[in-house]
Amino acid sequence: MSHPTIPQPDPAALRLELRTATQECMDRALNSSAKWAAELLSALPPTPSTSRDALPHSTAPGGSAPLFRTSTPVRHPPSTRQSLPGLPPMSSIAHGMGGHRDSLGSVLEMGSSPAHVMGGAAGEERMEEDHWTPEDEAAAEGRRQDEEERDMYLLALSYERTHEHMRAAHVLRDCTGPKARWLRGYAKYLAGEKRAQEENGELLGVKDKGVPNPFAQELLSEMATWEPGFIERDGWLLFLKALLLLSLPPLAPSPTGLRDPSSSLAGLDVRLLAMDTLVSSVKLQPYNWTAWLKIASCIEGPEELEATLKFLPQVPTFLFFFVHATLEIHAAGDNLHSVLDNLEAIFPGSSTIAGMRGLVHYHVREFDEATAFFTSLQQTDPYRVEDIDIFSNILYVSEKRAELAMLAQEYTKMDRSRPEVCCLVGASSNYYSLRREHEKAIIYFRRALKLDRGYLSAWTLMGHEYVEIKNTNAAIASYRRAVDVNRKDYRAWYGLGQTYELLGEPFYALNYYQKATALRPYDARMWSALAICYEKLKRVPDAIKAYQRALVSSEPGENDTSLRIGRLYALLGNSRAAAQYHRRALYEGLKTDASKAELSKIWLWLARWEMGREKEAGGQGEGGDLRLAEEYLGEVMSVQEDKEEAKALMKELNVLLLNRE
Repeated sequence: MSHPTIPQPDPAALRLELRTATQECMDRALNSSAKWAAELLSALPPTPSTSRDALPHSTAPGGSAPLFRTSTPVRHPPSTRQSLPGLPPMSSIAHGMGGHRDSLGSVLEMGSSPAHVMGGAAGEERMEEDHWTPEDEAAAEGRRQDEEERDMYLLALSYERTHEHMRAAHVLRDCTGPKARWLRGYAKYLAGEKRAQEENGELLGVKDKGVPNPFAQELLSEMATWEPGFIERDGWLLFLKALLLLSLPPLAPSPTGLRDPSSSLAGLDVRLLAMDTLVSSVKLQPYNWTAWLKIASCIEGPEELEATLKFLPQVPTFLFFFVHATLEIHAAGDNLHSVLDNLEAIFPGSSTIAGMRGLVHYHVREFDEATAFFTSLQQTDPYRVEDIDIFSNILYVSEKRAELAMLAQEYTKMDRSRPEVCCLVGASSNYYSLRREHEKAIIYFRRALKLDRGYLSAWTLMGHEYVEIKNTNAAIASYRRAVDVNRKDYRAWYGLGQTYELLGEPFYALNYYQKATALRPYDARMWSALAICYEKLKRVPDAIKAYQRALVSSEPGENDTSLRIGRLYALLGNSRAAAQYHRRALYEGLKTDASKAELSKIWLWLARWEMGREKEAGGQGEGGDLRLAEEYLGEVMSVQEDKEEAKALMKELNVLLLNRE
């Protein structure tokens, strides 16, 4: 996939946009998005003059006192944005403009018209004209309502920041301004998420079945009664609507294939509808990073990512999204470093970009480079907790015990209440402990999940620990919960395959390994596991194909896969293909300085094959290479385990040599 580019932004305008975005995210209690925007703002190089960078305050028509600010920075309308090279034409992803939209491209195209995305920034541009449109009037009315409800909004916001969600929603029950409606809906949404988690019961218990948000449908029905176009003009309300759509319980399949036509969601994929809403939201509020993350979580593969890129605003956040989404679908490559180079030119010294570079190296299994980036990042930003669990995974697989223990000790002192830190301590305990201490790691992973039940790494790692202590039921439950959180997590599918293989259920394991290989098509471990499963099911041709895919993706010098393919071809009676792969295994073994004990079986097989060719020829025509067979057997003579077998073959070889003479 070719990497996207954006026009170089004006530093002063970008600084103004990020300042405004930080304040607006804080005003709406979106603390994570506010922190992300503020971190980018701090990474911008200083400008000679900051007199123009003051935060703007909207004024009422006629020059009255400043209103309660809700406007967004002025941005170019979508028609002026550069198109991205290498993307498929819209006609290839849009399916029918009538009836329900049931594909990603067609759903997104519904929201790509100028009328759908005007408002916000574009609306502000029009307000400077001599005439006002109805959209401008509606935006001005919204700002007037926000100003009138400012005191109630601040009270509700104070409740929300002390986690009194329902109290905040109750305070705003009679308010009708855009900000008040946003905060009321968002507070009630958070209250619903909290109640759903409480009703789930004990972790992995009988009642832990994933309860949906109880207020999602109620809030969506309420939003449907608002004035026409009210939501479409506000990027924050669009984001709230998408959150509610994604919180709906999945629709059970109808036995008749028909649903109630009065339902607004009948016949429409809620995921696609949520994506369309999120895309419209980021067009109006391009620095709400949480909305971009939700878009990435909805994308299911490279094709959907390419189709979605065409509809997104060409701002710096777009490049951050491209890197994150590419990592999410496990399609990392060198092109991501080029994208990060472009971002680093805009935000030099950004810890966010450094962390993303480390993640790219981690996803392509370049652990030394990833370690260098995360170590440097830890030194420059020692209190940064994001991605610390990934850093612990890198240290774990790199067998750096001392560094892993020091990292766990350091971050435990810093903030033991963060899920990432609990996961880090669990990984550290697992590495140091003996087999009987795996329960200690599980305790920390469970603690992380009590803090955040949607924390993917903790579910997957806890599944690994349950496998170690032979609690396969708990391991399967953990992996399934990881898949529920993110169906693109190949580690959970792979873990399910391993667990069912341990239980002696190769048919189940085969299904999960196939899902893992679909997500990681260039990971030799996934293909090797799938091939072994095919072997157990006596599906030798399929096993050979899977091993061949593993061989393409494996590191140079790995001779085990070639040897396995050779043996399977021999089992099928294809001795010529078997000899080809045995020779390849021998070459790779010699190249990596494998011991004679490791190579002796290959030498013996090749010697027998050369002798067999000679016997088949019967002295007529070209037979086997007996001198090469003699050389192979000579090498095996020094291996004590196979010495006697080599002697017996040498006697047969001498007879064949005499017959040839």
